[in-house]
Amino acid sequence: MKKFFALIICALVLNFFVPAQVQAVDEDALTASVENFYSTLPKAKGDYKSRQRPILIQGAMNIETDVLIHALKNPVAYRELNYLFVAGTYKNYPVVVARTEIGLSNAAASTALAIKKFNPVAVINQGTAGGYLPSQDVGDIVIGDKTIPSSAYKTAYSPEGAGIDITQQEMRGLYAFDTASGNFTRHGEFHCDTTLFNIAFAVANAHENFKVVSGTIATADTWLNSVDYINFLHEKYGSSCEEMETVAAAQICQNAGVPFIGIRVISNNVITGENFDVSSAKVAQDFVLLVVENYIRDVLKKISEAC
Repeated sequence: MKKFFALIICALVLNFFVPAQVQAVDEDALTASVENFYSTLPKAKGDYKSRQRPILIQGAMNIETDVLIHALKNPVAYRELNYLFVAGTYKNYPVVVARTEIGLSNAAASTALAIKKFNPVAVINQGTAGGYLPSQDVGDIVIGDKTIPSSAYKTAYSPEGAGIDITQQEMRGLYAFDTASGNFTRHGEFHCDTTLFNIAFAVANAHENFKVVSGTIATADTWLNSVDYINFLHEKYGSSCEEMETVAAAQICQNAGVPFIGIRVISNNVITGENFDVSSAKVAQDFVLLVVENYIRDVLKKISEAC
């Protein structure tokens, strides 16, 4: 009996003092209802037409787009190569919400299709991200002053049998169009649009219910649970969080010359043991809608009036 109670006490102590591991997330379950939802929307007939260039807001999953889509007036659904887009208006200005799907290739394809079809005036990529800092809580927002391809590296040479140490690396970057040279060159980082960045922080300062910081968004088709490697990425590249789409969208926007910003909400943090919280996605969308509202009022409408 004493042994039984000792085991119980030991389990309770471990559960209390040892951070929980980040639980596996069933991404299929998070995206399963999207087709049913889109089926309820009117389908677009013909090409997209608008007197004003729309703002494009991106999210990879149903949980990252549902608030945005429900905020639109007169939504109409488009499908291009099985990527889904919903066009409507927000605050009397045209807005398109894109469901990029998960991952770098999907984000790049969706962004390129959207730029070609809708000719957006700006692109905001938003959604959930894993935290890299012990000071980050689920629900905190990171405004990306830049984004990096954290898996685009070259490792140092090591002979067979020497073991694996991927921390011995140098950033290779992604190939994107460089206006100055007129060629595609390697870029280790993509900086956000200054105007969008300033507006995002103006919103943060005006709404104290959001905890917002600027930082570097690391993008790769990986989900890291290795604390040592997360710390390495933070120390080497200044990464504040990780996700799977932002840098790909930024790369395509640079190629097309479209203003871009990435905004991410911390949905889980292996450093602190906070598990994935689905409700965090709403925080990002609520914040982004405020950014869009201010961008429309302070930038786009003033440009329209000047013309």
